[in-house]
Amino acid sequence: MLFSHDGIHDSQTHLASPSYFYEQLRCECAFASRSGKPLGLIKVVFTNPESEQVRAHDILHFSYELTQLTRREECIGRLGVNEVVIIVRDGDQNAQLLLQRLLEATSLSVNHSLHISMAIIFSHIDEDPLTLLERLDRQELLTK
Repeated sequence: MLFSHDGIHDSQTHLASPSYFYEQLRCECAFASRSGKPLGLIKVVFTNPESEQVRAHDILHFSYELTQLTRREECIGRLGVNEVVIIVRDGDQNAQLLLQRLLEATSLSVNHSLHISMAIIFSHIDEDPLTLLERLDRQELLTK
């Protein structure tokens, strides 16, 4: 993965770079603790069922469709070649609605060339970002 010169975006997908995403997550965790409203995280993993690698144009299409299905204030970070994580403020209801919208979206699979799995978690009061991400990694993936 390459990152733009501003260090904020992934050059290929224009989603948030890992460093920018982690900073946003730190801020959102602090805000969630102050407000008492849980923060939601949705992990989306996409793979090519016919190959070990996802084609570049499929990644671009997937990223574009994902940005169309999310709200502007939700931060989408590309944290791996085939993995993105979405930060959802006021997590509980908003994150559940977004997860449902993503699970129902046929456009994310790029004409059925991608296999998509997702997981969702909610922050606890005063939970630090690393602990939150570790819990997300252990969460069972739901398959689309």
